[in-house]
Amino acid sequence: MFVSRYRSVLVSVLALMTIFLASCGDRPTAQAPTYTPVALEQIEFHTARVSVMRERMSELERLIQAKDWTNVENFIHGPLGTLRQEISSINRNLLPESQRQGRQIARDLFRDLEEISLAAKERSFAQIAQNYPESLADFDEFLSLLPQAETER
Repeated sequence: MFVSRYRSVLVSVLALMTIFLASCGDRPTAQAPTYTPVALEQIEFHTARVSVMRERMSELERLIQAKDWTNVENFIHGPLGTLRQEISSINRNLLPESQRQGRQIARDLFRDLEEISLAAKERSFAQIAQNYPESLADFDEFLSLLPQAETER
């Protein structure tokens, strides 16, 4: 009888000691999310394409200055036609906190380009003159959001 009580007390003490020691142990700290090598490779691949499109925006500016409305539209839907896909591919590989911001900047950029296209149809130089600088700023803001070690601009 004494042995069975002793055994149950001993088991209880050992259980409490185990719980106490486990709670005093070093907990693994949560690491901030980081980019995987595959994600970085994808970001780098699509960033190179988006950067080329950004560099070509000066061509669009020349078309706007020349008031060549047909080619303004053609440029937006031609050389810049895959911009949405490229930016979406980058956004999918960004860290969660950057994805939200990247999506908003991309929406702003696409809205600016759509408004430039619409203004070109209407031959509205004033509207284009407002949206073109905004599109450049959005482009640059999006590119600045990307992992700096992997972007070469």
